[in-house]
Amino acid sequence: MSLESVLRELGKEIQADPRFKALQDAAAANDADEQLQQQMQELQLISLKYQQEATKGEDADEERIEKLQQDYQEVYNKVMAGENMMNYSAAASEMEQMAQYISGMIGLFFDGQDPETCELPDPSCTHDCSTCGGCH
Repeated sequence: MSLESVLRELGKEIQADPRFKALQDAAAANDADEQLQQQMQELQLISLKYQQEATKGEDADEERIEKLQQDYQEVYNKVMAGENMMNYSAAASEMEQMAQYISGMIGLFFDGQDPETCELPDPSCTHDCSTCGGCH
């Protein structure tokens, strides 16, 4: 089996994983959430206004910049507190963990570890044995 075919099989397995479907579903829910879409547009508008003011250099109105930053933070907090965005963030975090696992395992393979038996080290390991009771 060629490397390319193995990679394509990995891609199929990733897309068959329930975490992938959860992320796709969460993204679709975000896309369908009209309030969220309005908030995202508001964030873009605030960001544009901020950039326009900031490019004025010394002529920039610092109070306006500060107000825009506050407005942005308020809308951002609302976006992130929304149920759909929280679901999306959780699903994206799960996919990121999967990606890190895959990347870590591939790194072990590149280091010459046995693909049949190698395991990623415990993420809490500091490599200073005095900080724990041992790795095994």
